[in-house]
Amino acid sequence: MSDETASTEGPATPAGTPTAASETAAAAPTDGPEAAPREAKPAYPIGGCAGAHVAWTKDGLRGQFVMRAQPKPENEPPPKVAAEPAPPSGELYGICNKKEIRDRMGKSFPVMRRWTDGKLRPWDIFVCRFGKEYHAYVNECPHHNTRLDWEKNNFFEPNYLKVLMCGKHGSTFDPETGVALSGPCKGAQLEKILCFVDEDDDVVLAGINIDLDTPVEPVKEVDPTKDETLENNGFKLQQTKREFL
Repeated sequence: MSDETASTEGPATPAGTPTAASETAAAAPTDGPEAAPREAKPAYPIGGCAGAHVAWTKDGLRGQFVMRAQPKPENEPPPKVAAEPAPPSGELYGICNKKEIRDRMGKSFPVMRRWTDGKLRPWDIFVCRFGKEYHAYVNECPHHNTRLDWEKNNFFEPNYLKVLMCGKHGSTFDPETGVALSGPCKGAQLEKILCFVDEDDDVVLAGINIDLDTPVEPVKEVDPTKDETLENNGFKLQQTKREFL
């Protein structure tokens, strides 16, 4: 071989040194002609702050590597839960003697009810007699949350005395179940209170949490623009005029 041939071919590769072709051939799989060459694994770990920092510097970039966290959202405090009526105390409350309520009549009992915030609030309930049975309800119509009695202790429809009647809009209710039979709140139901007559002929209430020793605070202010009201131990009563829808 001449000197010109040696100069064009370049310096000889020492024996045992792998060439690029030999590296490609070594990396290529031998189990098939169509198999792609295997890629070399990166020399730095993938993922995490350490791996990201190595990748940053390996690409020839300079400067301080900073990982910026996403801004933490402001957590608003949950809204305050309004107080609710306290759960039943398990006590029995003798509200009156059964002789105090005549058949097809009722009687209102303003009491003080316990709430979960520890306070006592006025609460009006009534007991009605239908035949020989006594039934107790919360004195509140489910239509507009107004009182049922259109005059003091008058809860039954005045003509036939067979159903309870709201004195505001004329809705009628079954005296035994409290279900509305007619009127704007038909299908709704009065809130019933467990009631029975004990061996002493007293009407007893259960399943509630009230304080019979605390006097009910009277209503001192009356809006002159509203209908005329009557006083029933501190509770307002509707005017006797009724509205029917």
